[in-house]
Amino acid sequence: MLDRSVRLALPALAAAAATALPVQAAEQLTVDDIVAHVPVSGAPPSGFNWAPDGSRYLYTLPGASERARPVVRVFDVRTGRDRVLFAARASARGSRSRAIDQIVWSPDGSKIAYVDGGSLHVAAADGTHGRAVAANADDPQWSPDGKQIAFVRDHDLFAIAVATERARRLTVGGSATRLNGDPDWLYSEEMGVAHAYRWAPGGDAIAFLSFDESPVTAFPIQDYLPLVNTVEQQRYPLAGQKNPRVALRVVDVRSGEMSTLYDGGLRDEYLVGFAWDPSGRAVFDEIVDRAQRTLRVVRLARDGGAPVTIVHESDPQFVEVAPAPRFVGDGRTFLWLSDRAGVRALYRVDARTGAARRLTATYAVASLDAVDDRAGVAYVTALYPTRRDRSLLRIPLDGGGMTNLTPEPGAHRVALAERGGTAFIDAFSSYVQPPSVARRSLRGGASVALFHTPSLERFGLGRTREVTIPSRWGDLDAALTIPADFDPAKRYPVIVTTYGGPLGVGDHIGRRYPGLFTYLLAQRGFLVLDVGGPGERDDRASYARLFSRRMGALAIDGPLAAAAWLKQQPYVDGDRLGLFGWSYGGYLTAYTLTHAPSVFLSGIAGAPPADWRYYDSAYTERYMGTPQHDAAAYARASVIPAASRLRSRLLIMQGSADDNVHVMNSIALLQAFIRRGKQVDYFLFPDARHGPTGIPARRYLDAKMLDWWERTLR
Repeated sequence: MLDRSVRLALPALAAAAATALPVQAAEQLTVDDIVAHVPVSGAPPSGFNWAPDGSRYLYTLPGASERARPVVRVFDVRTGRDRVLFAARASARGSRSRAIDQIVWSPDGSKIAYVDGGSLHVAAADGTHGRAVAANADDPQWSPDGKQIAFVRDHDLFAIAVATERARRLTVGGSATRLNGDPDWLYSEEMGVAHAYRWAPGGDAIAFLSFDESPVTAFPIQDYLPLVNTVEQQRYPLAGQKNPRVALRVVDVRSGEMSTLYDGGLRDEYLVGFAWDPSGRAVFDEIVDRAQRTLRVVRLARDGGAPVTIVHESDPQFVEVAPAPRFVGDGRTFLWLSDRAGVRALYRVDARTGAARRLTATYAVASLDAVDDRAGVAYVTALYPTRRDRSLLRIPLDGGGMTNLTPEPGAHRVALAERGGTAFIDAFSSYVQPPSVARRSLRGGASVALFHTPSLERFGLGRTREVTIPSRWGDLDAALTIPADFDPAKRYPVIVTTYGGPLGVGDHIGRRYPGLFTYLLAQRGFLVLDVGGPGERDDRASYARLFSRRMGALAIDGPLAAAAWLKQQPYVDGDRLGLFGWSYGGYLTAYTLTHAPSVFLSGIAGAPPADWRYYDSAYTERYMGTPQHDAAAYARASVIPAASRLRSRLLIMQGSADDNVHVMNSIALLQAFIRRGKQVDYFLFPDARHGPTGIPARRYLDAKMLDWWERTLR
């Protein structure tokens, strides 16, 4: 999935207070202020991870210096005791595109297992009595009785008895092309599969996905730095090319006996979210066809037999992948997220008949966060009361009215225990409220502040307001940031920031704080308009389906509508408009500057997919079909054929080790501009993946963007 998070304000936690000093007394923000080990906006706690019963939670704070390891701490809600657990060392994350939890609680919350520098450790819940129990471990998961821990090593599954520290190999054959219980890049990136194995409820077996990667093209990702100069061969299926062959298997933990429940490779299917039923006699698996027009939840009996379809959904354009079924306490029903009614909603489904009862109303549900069977409620994050708000709602499992636990307008990112507990963590921000973190009660009452953005009044920051942009597809959401000394009689240059591509529910532009780099630009005399595109709206399923076979032709209407609106404002210099985006936003920037060449004076395209034939199969085919059958749609959506139409100044930036949008995209685009005699600027971040990380690289990025706008829009 192309990443919206890499935006103009790359340090996502950078924030500022909205109250400004008189302009003559204001201190000017610098890049060093906002990109630092502890920036002027502070360093909030992160990585909150609750014990299943809600009695404790883990969280992470930065180390004492830039080079120091981040520190993991544990807080006991009952006693109020807070103590250091360990200083974390980075470790490899298998073949996945995204990091997963490497710290996991035992089922009863009395212990934790964690991977530190590749070594698996076990400790008491308060962090004491820690000991290393296995080397070269990844993705640990406790058995239901808390006596064993499974983990992945070299693409095979192992289990270790906690009492004896004796490890046993459960699968064989793991290699660069055979992944057992370890999600590959495609499933991790595009199908939301963080964990490719699950313990049976009785702890006697493990269901897992087995990936045969041998048909998949290996793309080289080279580290060019001196004395390193290594090449990583990443299995990356391009649109229309061969996918991994995936099977769902079960291994008996005691005997080692193996069986295959379903082989998706026979039909070139995706096997996505799966879960055991509470009896342990069957696994429920979500199966999606290669064209992604049909989704089935099938019951696969552990002792064999034909698959039984429980849920069947289809769409002539595409279906959206959902998280795995979540069984409730009665064992006969499970919770399921579906947009079958035109909006993503929570359903309670009969596990035998598939009969479904809708539990949520007309708002879109972004995630199912926890289920409290005893209280008979589920907790969901939803777009409520508007699509710009992110709120935590309590939903009765038997139907009835919901309760909004985060009524303040804005964006709430929450963490709570899987069984609910009594409290949750709320990381909150809005257009006018910089980030804060609090521990709040699920039952109401006072909250406990864990972090507030320090006062930045001395900087005299600008203001951000919500605006609506008219377009032929209906109103588009946007946010406009202006400087503190804004003069409506002046005419300002404007930087339009965009993503524009398909998103999961909850990722659309919302009422969240814009970040300090936006305010730095406003201090320098730029207005900044962040605009969402026609298909980027995520409160209705129909919006994403507008992308079908017209990636660029649809998305371009966002920047064009923004430019048209800006040119109608008396305080905007319509001849000095800039456009910026990263990932899909980078594609949209390059596409707009070549397909509507007279609208924007300059642009920055970060990690742009130049041609959809060069992007991965699962994402691209969902919206574009395959190049073999939809060649005309691919040609229309490509930036490359329109390279000769470029008139604007264009800066292309990317990481040399990008494993999401491979560098071949930028190289192909540069070659097209060279052949057509078009001058562009290009910058490569050494060894960076899909976005530069680390303080020096992020400072360099922000400084380079600031310099670009100063040189091209003044």
